[in-house]
Amino acid sequence: MRRFGSERIIVDSSADWGISDPLAVPKTANLMLRKGIDPVDVKKVSYQNAVDAYSQSGQFNESDWLEPDSIDQRELFEGNSVLRGQKPVVESDSEMVQN
Repeated sequence: MRRFGSERIIVDSSADWGISDPLAVPKTANLMLRKGIDPVDVKKVSYQNAVDAYSQSGQFNESDWLEPDSIDQRELFEGNSVLRGQKPVVESDSEMVQN
């Protein structure tokens, strides 16, 4: 970061490739903050640069997690449910309701 700046760096992880640490990105961000890297640059390399790069495909949108669809576990996906006997959760207006 100090040598190359924050414009073209992405701190990313690949939690689907063998043994990995799903907290690697926040741990790295925390280390950068402790080492005196500007919080604006830490956010850029550990979040914003990835959003900007991956969203160019049109298939990746920050709104997918900032404005998620409501949840209705009563709905099936291709005729299947993952509930296995549990009561379905229905989320409406940011409120979780057990049915």
